[in-house]
Amino acid sequence: MERKKGNIDWMMLLGILLMPFIIQQLDFVKIKALKGYIREEKDSALNVNNWFSGKYQEQHEKYVQSHLKIRPFLVKLNNQIKFLIQKDISAANVVIGKQGYFYERHYIWTHFGLDFSGEDVIHEKVLHAKRVVDSLEKNGVRFLLVLAPGKAEVLPEYIPEDQMVEKRNPSNYEVYSSYFQHSGIHWIDFNSYFKRLKDTISYPLYSKGGTHWSIYGSYIAIDTMVAYIEYLLKKDLPDYQYPVYDITRKPRGTDKDIANACNLLWYHFDENLYYPYLQIKNNRQGYKPKVIIVGDSYYWTIVNNGVQKVLFDSFYFWYYFKENHSNNPKMPKEVDRIINLRNFIKNQDIILFVITDGNLREFSWNFFETLEKLYGIN
Repeated sequence: MERKKGNIDWMMLLGILLMPFIIQQLDFVKIKALKGYIREEKDSALNVNNWFSGKYQEQHEKYVQSHLKIRPFLVKLNNQIKFLIQKDISAANVVIGKQGYFYERHYIWTHFGLDFSGEDVIHEKVLHAKRVVDSLEKNGVRFLLVLAPGKAEVLPEYIPEDQMVEKRNPSNYEVYSSYFQHSGIHWIDFNSYFKRLKDTISYPLYSKGGTHWSIYGSYIAIDTMVAYIEYLLKKDLPDYQYPVYDITRKPRGTDKDIANACNLLWYHFDENLYYPYLQIKNNRQGYKPKVIIVGDSYYWTIVNNGVQKVLFDSFYFWYYFKENHSNNPKMPKEVDRIINLRNFIKNQDIILFVITDGNLREFSWNFFETLEKLYGIN
């Protein structure tokens, strides 16, 4: 009996050891790929030098391991065990805060001013921006700067204790917002707005497993932005409403972007999330402006909602002022390939510049400097 049990144990062990090889040969077995940045290992060249130095064997082993079909599952299994037992996350730049809130670490650093650019640098950049905005206005193009809210700035109460900084430095957000306040540039401060709003509403402005504003929060933001655009253009945009909505504990889209990047087998967040559906009101179209959005990943939530297709006649999302995402399929995919950029900008109604506090250290991705040259501003 004992011998039989031993044979079964050995057979199970053999099966476990052979499982990666068996799955590798089965085309019908599909395993979801890992999320986020994954380094792709390349095979080594087989030659005499690499063979006798051992470089070929070492690199070929890495190549085989990285291309195992079962590897994503094993990585997720390892991550899940660490998460359940140690409350630890394997993803770089991600920490778990209080009550299960996930944070990207650099937003916490931004909140505490650890990436502070310096007041002189910030003052100079705002002066550059003001000169460009004045030139745009003279050429009939309105401008609205949007400071998107940072999760750590809006929800500092859930930052884990081991990420707290005893003495808080000035932050880029604090100094930039102070200069914008007196610059004469039209701007919206969603950090300040979301802080005032968060305790007065029933649903999260930030999901626990997301790094960007929640999808619900993005709709609140677009409502505010549309009202400001109407004020600047002196035109009524299409009237809309939210007659249908879902309430669920299962996050969608960007509401689970950090959680997905952690490559876990499963996760559960105990919060109700609100998902409204925008609909044009009474078929009233209104004025649809031509819009350029220069922005970071926060604007992707609005793009994915499809809001700009309903409210804007044409839109060009210049992602980090590099990639051009547009509803015009004939447009080049890179901003620097747009012919006669100055005339192209002149034909738009308004430019929205959307940036979150975590990216203020890179303000403005060379956007204002480029336009200074286009407009011959000294």
